[in-house]
Amino acid sequence: ETAISSSLDLRVTLNIILDQVTTQLQVDAADVLLLEPSMQELEYAASRGFRSSESTRTHIRIGEGYAGRAALDRKLVRVADLRQSNEQFLRGRLVARESFVSYYAAPLISKGQVKGVLEIFHRAPLEPDQGWLDFLQALVGQAAIAIDNAALFDELQRSNTELMLAYNATIEGWSRALDLRDRETEGHTQRVTEKALHLG
Repeated sequence: ETAISSSLDLRVTLNIILDQVTTQLQVDAADVLLLEPSMQELEYAASRGFRSSESTRTHIRIGEGYAGRAALDRKLVRVADLRQSNEQFLRGRLVARESFVSYYAAPLISKGQVKGVLEIFHRAPLEPDQGWLDFLQALVGQAAIAIDNAALFDELQRSNTELMLAYNATIEGWSRALDLRDRETEGHTQRVTEKALHLG
């Protein structure tokens, strides 16, 4: 919890989460798919434990496949044996190439909004107890909060940059207005402004 909340870099946070998922839950692989709200798609963000790069090309529409259904229904989806599932796994090639058997998709929800889905894959049947499921839910909750915090921080940085650009443009505009008023000192205000910005 401390490691997750101490970083505002989403990549670092997701790697910590996936490390914990694969180690503590003793599963072979896991990935995080983040929701792209404008497209209503889940897109690959990070993974751990895969033998191939197949998972990095993941784009799943909300409501489609197991991960899409977990996001839409906001519920944990469990498939005990992907080889005997009645429903076709959208990424069948990934399952075949990686020899996965068990699968879980847990929605990442923060402040009532779906942020993405945590997928868990195992190459043997999984029979988790209540402690395992409770720990999964705790990790999912922490992951959703961390993703939300990282997104808020990115938004704040972007707003700060836009504000600085607008401030600089305003100062330059005033400088040009003063120069136009007094032809004798044309360029002087611009030079003073550049010096002030450089010193600041």
